[in-house]
Amino acid sequence: MVCKYHNTHHPISSHSHEHSHEHHHHNTSDKKLLSISFAITFIVMIVEIAGGIYVNSLALISDAIHMFTHAFALGLSLFALIISTKEINDQKSFGYFRAEVLAAFINGLTIALSVIWIIYEAIVRFLNPQEILASGTIMIAALGLVVNIITGLILLKADHDNINIKSAFLHMAADTFSSVAIIFGAIIIYFTQFYILDTILALVVAVVIAKWAKGLLSDSVHVLLEGSPYDVSCIKEAILAEFDYIEDIHDIHCWEISHNYYYLTCHVVLDRSNEEFYNKTIQEVSELLENRFVIAHTTIQIEYKEN
Repeated sequence: MVCKYHNTHHPISSHSHEHSHEHHHHNTSDKKLLSISFAITFIVMIVEIAGGIYVNSLALISDAIHMFTHAFALGLSLFALIISTKEINDQKSFGYFRAEVLAAFINGLTIALSVIWIIYEAIVRFLNPQEILASGTIMIAALGLVVNIITGLILLKADHDNINIKSAFLHMAADTFSSVAIIFGAIIIYFTQFYILDTILALVVAVVIAKWAKGLLSDSVHVLLEGSPYDVSCIKEAILAEFDYIEDIHDIHCWEISHNYYYLTCHVVLDRSNEEFYNKTIQEVSELLENRFVIAHTTIQIEYKEN
């Protein structure tokens, strides 16, 4: 088993301030980037829906529907960023940081639902093939592609380690892939009148989007179900290797509130002859967890080995 550690170093006394300041800095920047992307995407979404209906292209309509989910994703991510800045209170002792993870989960669901809709419509089209206006499809899809590239460049400046931002970016990436596939297919249809290709490409787009949705849902569910960001055996191994006076460590629980915002509780066993190490153990183990694993919020219970 290979244990991967972070190579970050934060003084333990100032981490809470640094975490808050860094999170606020990213929030302010990401809000602006998401706002711009949302405005652009929403406008083009309206154009694609109207255009897809006009030229009777399922691939284009499916791309427009996904662009709707993209606009929804951007709006939801933006809303989650705003909510996450609310201060901790007696009822919300962990604050509202999980709002971003919840937004990522909902975004994953919207992607999955769009896949189901595309597959359903594709089956209907297979049974009842329809002619499409290829030239109009190319022009409108090209507009969508340009917009996706623009929003992609904007979101590249955001914090991609944040699962909320990642979910919005995946929507954009899926839209970009859809637009490229639609343009490619429409060009072939224009010269060959092979109209069924429109439906085939819609299914290809659905498969790729489904794969991205699976990864996004898996990551967000892992956090929502209090999954550990690390293999806890690696944490135990690191502590025992670092401190020879520690006899054992057990009942390790580690979970993620939001990106790089981790909590850990554990029981550390000392030999009774080392009772003077009580405060030292808490401080040194806490520092190791923060410097090596970016876990700055710890609750360590000291126990003594029975003779």
